[in-house]
Amino acid sequence: MAINGIPGAFNSYGSYRATGRTANRPASKISVSEDGLFEPISKKVSGALSDEYVEQIKAQARADAAKGRYMDGYDSKQRTGFSAMRDAHMKQFVSPDRAKPTSQVSAAINDPKRVWHTGANLLDLLDGLCTAKVFHGPMFGTTAEIYDGNGEMIAGYRDSCGWFDVPTKDETRFQYESNHIYREAYKAAEAEIADAKQTAAPAVSGDTSASFDVKA
Repeated sequence: MAINGIPGAFNSYGSYRATGRTANRPASKISVSEDGLFEPISKKVSGALSDEYVEQIKAQARADAAKGRYMDGYDSKQRTGFSAMRDAHMKQFVSPDRAKPTSQVSAAINDPKRVWHTGANLLDLLDGLCTAKVFHGPMFGTTAEIYDGNGEMIAGYRDSCGWFDVPTKDETRFQYESNHIYREAYKAAEAEIADAKQTAAPAVSGDTSASFDVKA
């Protein structure tokens, strides 16, 4: 793992959302870059949106619509239902490998023999597949940024909160597309349920003329 001292300043993570290894900051104050939503869908995202996966989303949407609970389990502490399925699929087919590079950087940060330069220290990870910048100083303590081979930041570290994931463009786009498919399927299922109820409801008669037997 090569380290080079390079000039730099601490870059706060205010423009990223912490996920997974969560940071101790209110989610409302952290936003995700939506650059990936305005670009063509990558091959990785397109491949992950397989016919089988799309059908799984639609089936979950129909099941949730039958219960009248949109994205059932979305707000639970341990995600279930659609959101859990989406996130698991994303981790398998879209998300970068964050475990190995964060482990390498953690080992460097915790190495008592490591000498940190002022400013940013550059680390080569996974035989050059990833890079990291580690900042060490009295004001912010130790912070780190990990970048993939394309130069996109995928994870960050702060002494105050530990490691957190920085969503990539592909992850943001995959979640957006998955949520859109679910939303449309849920709306369609709701409409079908409403039509079925209306059809099954007994007909309401209108004004009924009274019949009188008039005898002379």
